[in-house]
Amino acid sequence: MKETIFELEDQVEQHRAVKLHNNQLISELESNVSKLEEQKSELERQLKTLTKQIKEETEEWRRFQADLQTAVVVANDIKCEAQQELRTVKRRLLEEEEKNARLQRALGDAQARGSSTVSVS
Repeated sequence: MKETIFELEDQVEQHRAVKLHNNQLISELESNVSKLEEQKSELERQLKTLTKQIKEETEEWRRFQADLQTAVVVANDIKCEAQQELRTVKRRLLEEEEKNARLQRALGDAQARGSSTVSVS
């Protein structure tokens, strides 16, 4: 009977040791779960922040592209106007050069007639 009691006490001690070990494992696992939940919360906050930042940067990029497109259109319009004005100025210059050439010829002719009229008199 003493042997049975001894064996039973031994089994109780083993069960207590196992229970203590299991309780320690449970505490460690609960601690790990708590840490993981904190990490998850932090990662969710970071994700939310990064998502917001990406959304803002994407919107800013779209506005930049729209502004750039407007600038390109305006620059092209200015270029077209400048090219048109340049063609007009070149045409007027050519007309004025032709007019100047005619006037130079007329002046030369007039001077030639004037000098021959003066010589004849």
